[in-house]
Amino acid sequence: MASSDISARARYGLTIASRRRTMTLFSIVFFRVQDSNLVRLRHAAIVKTRPVPEARHSRTRGPGAATTTSQACQIRPRRRLSAHAYACHRPCADGTVKWRTNFRGAAAARPAPAIATPPARHARPRSLNKAIATMQDSPGFPITRLERAVQYLLLLALFCVPFSTWLTNVFAGCCVLCFGAAVATSAPLRAVLRTPPALLAIGLLALLALGASWSIGPPADIGSALKKYARLLVLPIAVATSLRDPGMPARALAAFFGGAAVLASSNYLVWHDLMPASSEGWWRIGTATDSFSFKNHITIGILLSFATVTCLLGATYVQGTRARVACVAAGILFSVPIIFLNQGRTGYVTLFVGMVVLFLLRVRFTPLRTTFGLAAIVLLFVGFYASSNNFKQRTDDLITEVRTDQKRSPNGLRMSYLRVGTGIVAAHPLAGLGTGSFAEVYAPTALRDWPEDELGHTRHQPHSEFLLIAAQLGVPGLLLYFAMLASLLRPALRTRSFHADALVLLWVIYVVSSSFNSLLWDVTEAYWFLLLAGSLYASARHQAQPALRPAAP
Repeated sequence: MASSDISARARYGLTIASRRRTMTLFSIVFFRVQDSNLVRLRHAAIVKTRPVPEARHSRTRGPGAATTTSQACQIRPRRRLSAHAYACHRPCADGTVKWRTNFRGAAAARPAPAIATPPARHARPRSLNKAIATMQDSPGFPITRLERAVQYLLLLALFCVPFSTWLTNVFAGCCVLCFGAAVATSAPLRAVLRTPPALLAIGLLALLALGASWSIGPPADIGSALKKYARLLVLPIAVATSLRDPGMPARALAAFFGGAAVLASSNYLVWHDLMPASSEGWWRIGTATDSFSFKNHITIGILLSFATVTCLLGATYVQGTRARVACVAAGILFSVPIIFLNQGRTGYVTLFVGMVVLFLLRVRFTPLRTTFGLAAIVLLFVGFYASSNNFKQRTDDLITEVRTDQKRSPNGLRMSYLRVGTGIVAAHPLAGLGTGSFAEVYAPTALRDWPEDELGHTRHQPHSEFLLIAAQLGVPGLLLYFAMLASLLRPALRTRSFHADALVLLWVIYVVSSSFNSLLWDVTEAYWFLLLAGSLYASARHQAQPALRPAAP
């Protein structure tokens, strides 16, 4: 019994020892597996947790007002850990984590796994803004020689706009050809072409080309209309080159002011009877009582009124008394031909509207201040009426034309165009009568009103760009034209700067003048608006675009 009892106890002791060794080995393997699982869960929780900027959680500024980055990055496991993992994981005050094991009674302190916290996420710009910001002139995306040639040709065309139609067409045509080659060889230039004004201008030109398929006009009128509207291509060129080179808007304004100075100086020379005449008929000149040269009264009034209000706008931005005096003096020199030298009534209207918009842009709005400011502008024009013979004569003629309803007068012609044009839109609101069709529709009216006059055989346009577009393309075409104009103005309303305010003045003068003139149809006014608007749009977009700030460490 004794020997069997001893052998049984020995076998029992061996069994107990074997079980203990097995449990110890199992514990080592189990806790190591749990340690690795916890590390993986911690890594997954931190990666999936994003730090939230303070502005998204609290608008107050103070301690504890907003959720901090460390609070936002707390570990939130996706599934519940086992009891062993919770028992083994114990954070310490010094940033370490104690991993407690149940074997040998040991407790080893290990540092927390070094996992990089993702930086705070800032508001990302849209893909187009990002492309514009990254595709500017830089060592990574330098401006090529072909792009520089496009810029020089564009500036030369803008300089020649106020005084030479032929030179403007030559430089603009070369600019379009070089731009086509530059787009084919420059990926950054193609990237910045996706702006809304550029796409809408191309879409409007495509719709006008498509409108030739249902036009009732003769082929000569259709070809002439498409040739005129092909100038819409210079708008994407001006936008793209100015987005690539932020210095282009300032150079474009300088080029225009150079050409406007030539135009104003020629008017002064005609007034003093010093302007030479062209034997070949390359330019026209007026008389001392009606001084004009190179362009007609409407064009001179529009261009010089914009130059006047832009100079006065510059006087509110420049620093220093001398600079302000120089800007005001330049504005006065540009305005004198409009008020005192020639007889263009369009210039009176655009100068008045431009001065009102300038006042609203640069003067802080209060009811009393606005009332007195507008009254001062009205009194200024009353003074022009009293002191300028041309201003008084042309204003009195307008009043007489309205009262007597003379068909042969400029106002009578515009009223006749308005009646025929609105009739076309009312009869064909969806598609109009096609590109270049207005002259054909108006021909019977012209022959009936002036049977023995040269006006009866003239190919007329309605002297209203909005009415002309609606008569040719219907209401959809007019809405597309409005969308293009609105896309040009939008960035200028989101920021305040010299270029943005100049774009507002340009836009308002163009829209007001287009109500009673076909500016997109005319050569000078079309190039003037499209080139300047594209350049100033790029500058306003640069300033309105939110800057990309670096992420906080």
